[in-house]
Amino acid sequence: MTSQVLVEEPWPATDVLEPYIAPERVARVDTVLRNRLGSVTAVFEDVFDPHNVAACVRTCEAYGLQDVHWVLNKHDVRMQSSVAKSSDQWIDLHRHNGTAEGIAALKAQGYQLWVSDLQATETLDEIELPPKVAIVIGNAKDGISEEMRAAADRRYILPMWGMVQSFNLSVALAITLDGLVKRRRAELRARGVRGDLPMQRLWPLRRRWLEYGMQNAEIVRRNLGDQGTP
Repeated sequence: MTSQVLVEEPWPATDVLEPYIAPERVARVDTVLRNRLGSVTAVFEDVFDPHNVAACVRTCEAYGLQDVHWVLNKHDVRMQSSVAKSSDQWIDLHRHNGTAEGIAALKAQGYQLWVSDLQATETLDEIELPPKVAIVIGNAKDGISEEMRAAADRRYILPMWGMVQSFNLSVALAITLDGLVKRRRAELRARGVRGDLPMQRLWPLRRRWLEYGMQNAEIVRRNLGDQGTP
C-alpha cells in the first residue's frame, strides 16, 4: 500500500433513524464501521461443520473483516447460532459454487490467495503484504483442494513446536489474522485512516446496521420521508 496520507470521509448525510437510537449505539456503529477492512478477507473451502463455521465467522467479524467467502463444492453453509453470537449479521457472506468460481471471483477483485502449508519455507511475517489478501482455509478432514493449492499466490507456514502438527480451524485462522490485520492497520494508521472500506460501501452498511434492533425499521424510514442513499 502507498504511504499517501488520507483523511476519513465524513458521512454523506444524517440518517433519519439516529434520533430514535441511543447515541451510544450510533457511536458504536460508527466506530466499528470506520475500522472495517475490505483488503483482508477469509475464504473457506468446503468448511461445513456448523460449529467450525460459526467460530470462523465470529473470528473474522471480531478482527474487523467485512467480507467472508465460502467456496461450496459439496455442502451449503450451516452455522451454530450459539457459537456465532449473531456475528453473521455484521459481515457480508459471499457464496461461490465450486472452487474454480471462487478462485476466479477473488482474483478478479484483485486478491492474492494465501494458503498455509507445512512444507512452506516462509512465515507470514516474512511475506510482503499485498494491497488485497485472501486467506484460504480448508475443512478439518481434507484441508484445501489441490485446485486451490495450485492457484495460491503464496504459501506460508504457521510454526508449531509440539508433537501435533495442526491447529483447530478457528485457531489457525485467528493466528493468521492477528498478524495480518495488525500489519494492515499499522499501514492504515500511517495514512491517517482506521479502515479501508470506501464510502459507497460504508454508507449502505451504516443504514443497515442502524436498523438492527428496531422494529419495522423500513416502515419507520418511509414514514420519516427517507429518500435513500444520498
